[in-house]
Amino acid sequence: MPRYIAKLKLLSLLLIMFVSSCSQEGENLFAENIPAVADNNKEYGGLVNYLTDIGTLNINVAANGNYPGINDASFVKDINTPNFAYCHPDVQYFPNGFNGYKYWMVFTPFFGVLGNTRESERYENPSIVVSNDGLNWSSPNGVKTPLQRTPSKNEIFPEKKDAPKYGFWSDVDWTFENGKFSLYYRGCFIKASALKNRGAKSQNNSKKLVNNAQRTIVRQTSTNGISWTPLEAVYTSNPPYSPKNNHILSPSIVYNGKEYVSFEVENNISANFPGNDPSYIIRRTSNNGLDFSNFNQSKVVNFVNKPWTKVNSEYAPWHIQATYVDGYYFLCIAAGEVRKFTSESLYLAFSKDGLNFKVLPKPFAEQNIYRSSIFPMKTDNETIDFGAIVAYKSGVFKYREFQLNKAKLDACLSK
Repeated sequence: MPRYIAKLKLLSLLLIMFVSSCSQEGENLFAENIPAVADNNKEYGGLVNYLTDIGTLNINVAANGNYPGINDASFVKDINTPNFAYCHPDVQYFPNGFNGYKYWMVFTPFFGVLGNTRESERYENPSIVVSNDGLNWSSPNGVKTPLQRTPSKNEIFPEKKDAPKYGFWSDVDWTFENGKFSLYYRGCFIKASALKNRGAKSQNNSKKLVNNAQRTIVRQTSTNGISWTPLEAVYTSNPPYSPKNNHILSPSIVYNGKEYVSFEVENNISANFPGNDPSYIIRRTSNNGLDFSNFNQSKVVNFVNKPWTKVNSEYAPWHIQATYVDGYYFLCIAAGEVRKFTSESLYLAFSKDGLNFKVLPKPFAEQNIYRSSIFPMKTDNETIDFGAIVAYKSGVFKYREFQLNKAKLDACLSK
């Protein structure tokens, strides 16, 4: 019996040391702070069509909130006009068309008709739609909508002990590089075992999906937009990828011709950041789009100006969407009262190094905004023509087009 008690004491001590080590690991994670450049106080003037909407999107698709293997008609909702319930848009544009369409968009149904109760999260599933005019959208022939079904009750775990269980997908984002779509999104409160069961039977998933994480970023790829590979884990909200249980909000990935660059919002809920801003944007990199920098190897993005703080000192980035074109990084930033888990205004930031960003002082929109997106449509030596999907918390998407001048962008950036 004494030997048995001694073993129990030893196991208890080892458990305490393990928990303490994990806790310290999360507490000792710090992203690298790059010295900020000074603002040269030059402003971009003469924006073209920056604030002009062309029209309101209608997405001719149903929102399906059924668990895998279940087809209950009561959980299939019509989100055509006027039942708008659109969230998290990201668009790839092909001037000459791709598989028959110029515009390809991934989004999640959520706000509007669906966004009034906690149960709405079961509809927040990655969905792919296409268009040739930017206003009227439908599912491409052959694609399964949504791409992932709602996590079932057996696949999820509670955020806190004795709390209700809600597992969901969110924050969709994609790239198109070297003839391939790479679609990223976030799984929230979904068990590692469930992600393994849904995902590829790969060494990557065996390595990364060992412990449950409150948030897990996953990726699927496709060469035609129709057939998609099984999901692969990219990184999680556990150390060493992130300070313990941070939200890894709205990660947005670009490919700059050499490497993948991920921008994401981290809430300032611990001592892992240098100042008192409610949130910070960090930048990770990857050679293969699957294995990204750990938190300690990531870098904190600097903003040489923060026009949202002039509206409200509590405003900070809440959700973002990144674009890279012709040597410029752009961030479409939904800013608001992060500590209240919301956004309000939409800003556009630009950079040459991907670390120091200048923000256009005039927002796209000033009220009721959520994560939105911009996308390049045409470029030449002097200008970049963009499309934009401006997303409102009412569940409505608005479409607009605008142009930026490269010389004017360069003049705003400190040398």
